Amino acid sequence: MAQVPRTFSDYRAALVMAVQEEIAGEAYFARLAELHPGRGRQALTLLARVEAATATATRPLVERHGLTLDPAEALRAAGRAEADRDGGTPWPAFVAAMAENYPAFTAEFEQIAALAPPEDRALCAVLVDHEVAAVDFARLEVAGDPGSFAPLEAFLARHGAG
Repeated sequence: MAQVPRTFSDYRAALVMAVQEEIAGEAYFARLAELHPGRGRQALTLLARVEAATATATRPLVERHGLTLDPAEALRAAGRAEADRDGGTPWPAFVAAMAENYPAFTAEFEQIAALAPPEDRALCAVLVDHEVAAVDFARLEVAGDPGSFAPLEAFLARHGAG
């Protein structure tokens, strides 16, 4: 069964959750890259860079609203622990699960962007953009498209290498 999007009504709380998940996500994908060879390692390294770039791009929102995040090292440790749990999943199954489940995260980021005050919307759009890139990558990878990295590379070209 596919992931179901969470529902948010508190913009600031949702923003904290999103940024923290990006920090943990960078460590998650970086650790998975250590566990997968070849093409999987390349893709996971790109995904880690996308997460890092997203966390960096949205950091001004945290500062603007005076939000407090959990300690970065604790978030990274959680990301690595989750990767260790998922690390035995074969690459085709992992990327198929991404294609099935990550659209829910796109919907979540769209909710956050809709809750955002006008001055925050451009940076919240980076949250949406990064998830669209991940979903597009996963769908292309599942289809066997040799150009599947293009959405991730395009995101990094737009938003920084992280």
